[in-house]
Amino acid sequence: MRRAHCRCETVRNFDYEEAAAKLGCKPRFLRDRISRLPHQRMGESVVFCDCELDLIRAVHSFMPPSFEALLNPPAPSAAPTDVPSLHSIRPSKGRKSARVS
Repeated sequence: MRRAHCRCETVRNFDYEEAAAKLGCKPRFLRDRISRLPHQRMGESVVFCDCELDLIRAVHSFMPPSFEALLNPPAPSAAPTDVPSLHSIRPSKGRKSARVS
């Protein structure tokens, strides 16, 4: 049965040590969090495929807000509705200055 998240052409499964080496972490990190990580259980053995390792990387990636703003700039907002159009703006009638005698 094909898993929905799996994109592997050929599934290669990794045990804790191999998966930890590919992720750059210690096997204990995976063992301590196994109930919250995507994995396959075959009997008592736990294995990970490349797609599951990609999901683990995505979940445990941190993006500082300053970089997030660079990668996802805010969408341009629509012009405010209270700004009059240029055709509706009329010149002022000028100031009446007090005459000094």
